[in-house]
Amino acid sequence: MSQTPTSGSLLLRRAAGRRLGLLLPGVITMSLWQVCEALVPVAIGIIVDRAIMPLSLPMLIVSIIGVGLLFTVLSLGYRFGARFCNSAREHEAHALRVEITHAALTSANLPSDRASGEVLSIASADADTAAQSFAQLGRGIASVLGMITVAVFLLIADPVTGLVVLIAVPIGLVIVALPGRSVSTKARAQLEAVARAGRSASDLMHGLRVIKAMGGEPWAVRRYRTTSDEAATAGIATGERTGRLAGLGALVMSVVLAIVLIVAGLRLIEGQMSVGALIGILGMTAFLTEPMRALAEIVGLFAQSHGAAQRISRLLLDIDESELESDVTNLPQIHLGEDNLSVRDWEVGEGRHVDFDTPTGSLTCIVVERSESEAALIAALSTHARGTELDQMIVSPHTVDLFEGTIRSNITMILGTDDAPVAAEVLAASGADELLDLVDTGLDHRIQELGGNLSGGQRQRVALARALNAAPRVLVLHEPTTAVDAVTEARIAAGLEDLRSSRGTAATLIFTSSPAFLAAAQTVVFVPATGSSVVGRHADLLAADNKSAEAYRNAVTR
Repeated sequence: MSQTPTSGSLLLRRAAGRRLGLLLPGVITMSLWQVCEALVPVAIGIIVDRAIMPLSLPMLIVSIIGVGLLFTVLSLGYRFGARFCNSAREHEAHALRVEITHAALTSANLPSDRASGEVLSIASADADTAAQSFAQLGRGIASVLGMITVAVFLLIADPVTGLVVLIAVPIGLVIVALPGRSVSTKARAQLEAVARAGRSASDLMHGLRVIKAMGGEPWAVRRYRTTSDEAATAGIATGERTGRLAGLGALVMSVVLAIVLIVAGLRLIEGQMSVGALIGILGMTAFLTEPMRALAEIVGLFAQSHGAAQRISRLLLDIDESELESDVTNLPQIHLGEDNLSVRDWEVGEGRHVDFDTPTGSLTCIVVERSESEAALIAALSTHARGTELDQMIVSPHTVDLFEGTIRSNITMILGTDDAPVAAEVLAASGADELLDLVDTGLDHRIQELGGNLSGGQRQRVALARALNAAPRVLVLHEPTTAVDAVTEARIAAGLEDLRSSRGTAATLIFTSSPAFLAAAQTVVFVPATGSSVVGRHADLLAADNKSAEAYRNAVTR
């Protein structure tokens, strides 16, 4: 796995390195276009001197053919150059989106301060903004080469005018480039503000049902308006700074052109150049406006790309650091064998370690008083699951994620089909059959984004049905029925145990303190905040007479 870039500059450099196959031909063809454009006034000057002034018809015919060829190369150069550079932009934007999404989805320890809305903003807007530099790279290099072509021609046609251009243009470019860092800072602040607004919107949508039930719409509007106004203010600041940069570029360009025209005019008055040379110089001087304006715009765009790349790099580094922190905490060792799932060296605090085995065909419940210990084991199981096939191990988190579609598509995770089968025993074991009785279209009932038209308990039942439908060898659940009433929970616990035990090679781990699941489990692992851990059946642990059993009773009855 390649090392994560530590800065926005390194990320853009890495991106350019892996798009060289598109960037090199793009830069070459775009440069050919710009050089040909720069040669147009030269060609016109030559035609004036060689064909029009001498009234030579053969030279005029040759000149027309030459100009036609020049414009053909010019047109094709821009067409293919833009195609190559835009392809590099689109491919790199897609690669960055995939990299960000993969890092966020596969990380067992996504930084807590990175909400889904912010990650989505970085994976979409920031990735596109960072990659836009490739669409401008060919244009920028082509503009520089066009200006060099102008300078060379002017040196040949009139050394004094050419020398003025060689001195004035670099000074002008330096002046235009100086504010680039401030534009990058403003652009980064704007992207961060947009990400905060996205995060706020995502949070509000997740809690929309609760907000409406409590009459909190005015509060929600005020909250989002505040973050939205901050994003708008940051956008205005970026636009203002970018506008200043564009204005400075226009001013510098005008000054340079004025100087060149004054010098060329004086040289003409002194009789130091021909009419064709004058036309060429004036045309070249007018042509200079385009590359100089383009470079002024490109400086601002590159500054914005750098700001976006800096945010992408920071997110990837935060994810890497969270993974390293999880490694430092010595995650438990997980081994999936033919007959069991074994957990070894599970650090549960105060120097204590817990080892246990879950035989295939059995249901094991885990009750942990310290949330840190529980999180460490879940992280270890999630890490192990990412390294196995989907049918081997699935860790279903407590947080339910449903997608816009139907109940069927959310269970089977197959879109675009109305006949994907869902076993009746899966629906019964998850309690989803009761949900189907409440809707007219059954499995084809539409689910809104994030399951907004379902209650919390209904969402949990659909998510549980999805996990059971996948039928992995090892299924890990984390508090799967906290929003379900006690009667339904007892029915689900019994159905889940029956379904999983009927698959003789399947093992099930559930992190829960629910009495219904504990009673259905063959094994309960209890890890108190202090003292010794105990392993046994729920009824035996309740009946035992020791400190650990007393702590267990308190944990499952509170």
